[in-house]
Formats: sequence, C-alpha cells, structure tokens
Amino acid sequence: MSKVRVFLLSRYVEAALRHAEYERDENGMIIAQVPRAAGFFAQGETFEEARENLRDVIEGNVLLALQLKLPIPTIKGVTIKEQDVKTVTS
Repeated sequence: MSKVRVFLLSRYVEAALRHAEYERDENGMIIAQVPRAAGFFAQGETFEEARENLRDVIEGNVLLALQLKLPIPTIKGVTIKEQDVKTVTS
C-alpha cells in the first residue's frame, strides 16, 4: 500500500489566487504573493500579468511537490485528502 494525495488542482489554484496579495515595487512592477505559502510569488508589469504568472507558479510548485513527495502549502477552503492505494507490481 502507498498513499496518494487527492484534490482538484484547479480548485486549489483558484483558492490560492483568492488569497493572493498584490503590491507595486519601487520599479513599478506588480508583485503577487500568497501569504503563508512559501514559493508562491511572481511579478508582472500589470496586475493581470502578475496574476497569470502567479497562477503558473502555483501550478508548477504543486506539481513539483507531488513529484518529490513534499508538503503542499495549506490553502483555506481546500482539503487535500490522503488515501491508501494498492501498489501493483509486475
């Protein structure tokens, strides 16, 4: 038996984006970040660009965490369940 994490990636990303904070830096770039979610930050020349870049970063970080069996940051409103699955061997 092994464990898998079960959740909808699209729902997770949308929830993370709802919690995102945006601010303009001294060079005029928009900085986007999700509080209390290490690695969930991006930038862009406009709000829309920063938001789309942040979406890509969140998806990429979650997929990498799944591949490497690392923790995924907790996002309010999203439950990540762990389930046992039977391992098939050849």
